[in-house]
Amino acid sequence: MAYQNTFGTKVYEWPYTVAYGRVNHVDLDVLVVGGGLAGCMAGIAAARKGARVGVADKSTIKRSGCGGAGMDHWNNVLEYEGAPMTPEENLEKGNTAGRQGNRDYIALKGTWDALMVLEQLGLPIRDEDGDFEGASTLDKERNLLKAYDYRELVAVKLRGGQYIKPVLYRGLRNEKNVQLFERAMVTRVLTEGGKRGAPICGATGFSLETGEFYVFHCKTVINTCGYACTLWTYSTEITGNSYRWDPNEIGEGLAMSWLAGADIFGMYKNGHTRAAHPMAWPRFGVGNPTNTWFPCTMVDNNGKELPWVDGDGNPITTQEARNMPTDRQTYCGSVISDVYKDIKCPSLDPKVPEMIKKGELVEPIWADLPSMYEAERRSIWGMMIGNEGKSRYNLFDNYTRMGFNPDTDMLMCPIQQDANGYLSGGAFQGEGNYMKAWRSESFGNQGEPLVDWDLMTTVPGLYAGGAASGLEGCSYACSSGWYAGERAAEYCEKHSLADIDQQQLQAEIDRVYAPVKRAQEGDLSNYISWKELWGGSARVMQQCCGDNLTVPIIDLGLTWLDSIKKNEMQHTYARNPHELARVMEDETRITVSEMFLNACREKVQWDAEEKKKKAKEAALHPEKAAEAKPKGGQSGTVTWGGKNPYIIQHLDEDGKVVTHDLEDNYWLKAPYAPTYLENYQAATGRKEG
Repeated sequence: MAYQNTFGTKVYEWPYTVAYGRVNHVDLDVLVVGGGLAGCMAGIAAARKGARVGVADKSTIKRSGCGGAGMDHWNNVLEYEGAPMTPEENLEKGNTAGRQGNRDYIALKGTWDALMVLEQLGLPIRDEDGDFEGASTLDKERNLLKAYDYRELVAVKLRGGQYIKPVLYRGLRNEKNVQLFERAMVTRVLTEGGKRGAPICGATGFSLETGEFYVFHCKTVINTCGYACTLWTYSTEITGNSYRWDPNEIGEGLAMSWLAGADIFGMYKNGHTRAAHPMAWPRFGVGNPTNTWFPCTMVDNNGKELPWVDGDGNPITTQEARNMPTDRQTYCGSVISDVYKDIKCPSLDPKVPEMIKKGELVEPIWADLPSMYEAERRSIWGMMIGNEGKSRYNLFDNYTRMGFNPDTDMLMCPIQQDANGYLSGGAFQGEGNYMKAWRSESFGNQGEPLVDWDLMTTVPGLYAGGAASGLEGCSYACSSGWYAGERAAEYCEKHSLADIDQQQLQAEIDRVYAPVKRAQEGDLSNYISWKELWGGSARVMQQCCGDNLTVPIIDLGLTWLDSIKKNEMQHTYARNPHELARVMEDETRITVSEMFLNACREKVQWDAEEKKKKAKEAALHPEKAAEAKPKGGQSGTVTWGGKNPYIIQHLDEDGKVVTHDLEDNYWLKAPYAPTYLENYQAATGRKEG
């Protein structure tokens, strides 16, 4: 309480010895940027291949990233003997529109092996104490706990999911050829000759404690940073703890890849308005029947149970049936984490909103944990909510401390705006469209570097894994991180370390320390704080990258951001390394905002051309036009799935945006092999399936 008791009465001094200007040169083979789940796995994998590895993170790696506080379940294990579907079948029968099918396959192919690696590192994943003996959730053959689908083992409840980051952190520390750079921000990747698109030769960064500079001399960089968050939202402390991802993830990996000349794919997906606003609730912090709470019984205020339907829409009446696929389905699971779409889980009956309107159900609606079977109640409250990082501390710990008892107490489901919200998992975190300007990053496929079958970008030596490659979720993050680490280490065996271009290095040193220099000079014209710069760029995105996208609106946004870069950004200051890091994050936000706007501009023009083509086709063949059904989505927005163009952009040597596209399934066409397995075997050297 010392800080609170003296708040406003004294000025606190920076607790570390500041060493601006001190330059540390570090020799590595592989630098991993971001020490989350994917980054830790990449570091361990590369080290075990013999590479000298550095892992840098803005926080302390033991608890950093989206998985830092824990994870509740592990999706898409399809590589064990007896799995209901192979990764090849999953992709071939699925919908890869608007996705990179190669990276999806790589992630699917490695989820089971990655889970086994975590167990070897010490993560508890099995029901070793027999807590769920005889329960439907238990897979008796493997002693694992099934999630979502109780007929097939496809998703696994993580018995010790809250320990996933400490286990990985210990794994990194046990590798003798790994160096950890904690509380260090990587600011730029360096390329041979300082040229965009040239091979990697290093990276730069600085300590968030002392401000001293790092120059990493390395052959490869693995980008495992998170999504670009907080571009539309400012003052995240008032969003009700609703933000899905770690707010520290602001797109450094995207920006660094872009500035290095890498091709970037899918940046036209300009966020959503579901839950990142001050009216939202803590993630998983209200009663609901989805995701971490699945398949919780829901009742109305009179205790009447809300009806459920199976994956085909047929009524079901038992708790057991909520975790079962239909006879027709191969399995059921998390649709959004899987390109195979015929896996819809049982859910609340779509008639629920109409039943509420007719008075057949009386609000408020409640999550009725007490009525669940005892094993399932413990599974939801103790296992899932108790291990998921977004619910363990703000919900499980706090509610338990305050007296909440799942054996006797219910939790309200606070849907107020639209009864259809009861059918949407996202609405249980906070109803959408309360504040449409406060957009959040898209769930999956937000935009990522274009990668090949090695998960290498178009910049030689620059790799991507985890959310940085569009592969969010713990299973995909760990699987792709491990794969990228192995491929990067193999690259190092074949390439020598190139010299760093001194002009490029000095330019980055000057850029990073410019806010510090301005603060030291004491010029009163340098008055722009990091908070003001962030607020300004967020305002641009709120106004010019929302629901209503037109070329003039987008051009206004680009002009506005350019003006901020040339004016306000040149008057920022930093009085300590913390403020310096925040200013650097602001500059990254502006870069990523420009990436979004440029891609959205191209998409709006593409949509206009498609509209003209359809109108022309309708005029020539009116009978076909009458048969065609309109597809959803608001005007000016991009919806997940459907016909998404492969719009690829990069910066050329002169800083101009270059756009091109790719055809569907390009990852199975020349110069690649025609099948997923052939490409995977060629990349890994493995001949087995």
